[in-house]
Amino acid sequence: MTSYSVLRSAQRATILATWPGPWFDHSANITTLGDSEQAAYLASVLTRLSEDSWDAAAFLDASPALELGISLLVQQLRGPADKIEPVAMPGDDYRHAGQWSFTDAREVLASEAPAALGALTRPQRLTVADELAADAAERASAAQVLSSGNDPESEYSRAWQMCEVTRTLRNGQVGPLPEGAAGWLVRSWGPDLGPAERWAARDRLVRIEQLVAACKAHGGRAGTQDDPLLAHLVLPRPRPQEDEVIYVSAHQGTRNSWGTSPATAMTVTSYRGQPSQQTDLGELDPRDDDGFARILGQWTRQVPFWPGCQAASVPSSP
Repeated sequence: MTSYSVLRSAQRATILATWPGPWFDHSANITTLGDSEQAAYLASVLTRLSEDSWDAAAFLDASPALELGISLLVQQLRGPADKIEPVAMPGDDYRHAGQWSFTDAREVLASEAPAALGALTRPQRLTVADELAADAAERASAAQVLSSGNDPESEYSRAWQMCEVTRTLRNGQVGPLPEGAAGWLVRSWGPDLGPAERWAARDRLVRIEQLVAACKAHGGRAGTQDDPLLAHLVLPRPRPQEDEVIYVSAHQGTRNSWGTSPATAMTVTSYRGQPSQQTDLGELDPRDDDGFARILGQWTRQVPFWPGCQAASVPSSP
């Protein structure tokens, strides 16, 4: 996330935006207020919104709705109206709309953000709008750069923070997938991955979570394991004793290894019959929808894989 803090002087309070780079953090002045308590409240609102948005960009299919909500808020801040209206963020068409990052952002946009931003002057609103737009544009760019397997070229890019466990609300630290995905990533591959490596690991976590959901939608039983990191899928057959058990693992091996590249192919293994017979079905890239459908069946398409791209329009920096 981009973290917002307050630098107090004798009579003024300056809000700073801070984000990590490859070697050290970067900061930028956003705006200055005369009331330090008002500044602290605004910094808290901006931090929560950024944290929720960066987490959603990687792991939640409801991210486009969140980005659209931020875009609508930016439009209000740049518009002529005196009052900042609550921003509604419907999530009916998204599977992850009940996840913490989305529900918290929905609350911020509906109440805290209008309260914190409504008292700002016109120049202050414009500088905050520019910052919200810049943070959103960095998220959209990060998904494109990292999914290509490359780290950001600029050390000032905010993409260096993508898929990290964040600090204020502890998003991604604990819980099942996708809520605790950033924490699962660290436990499975270690804390020292670069952004592109984290994104490759992210692909595997998202595929595991998606296959579990698709299997349940198909009428099967399914769950996830974090050591080793895999999806445990039980496909229903006419006779229960003939159910097929499938394991889709993040990589070869029986346990997680911090020395294993997150770009390693996922493995698919089937167990059927009495006694159980193991069949290695193949190795797949996590983004290979056709490959999973070919090996496991069309039921894998019942729940879509979230690629992490921003399908909704995002505000642009002026």
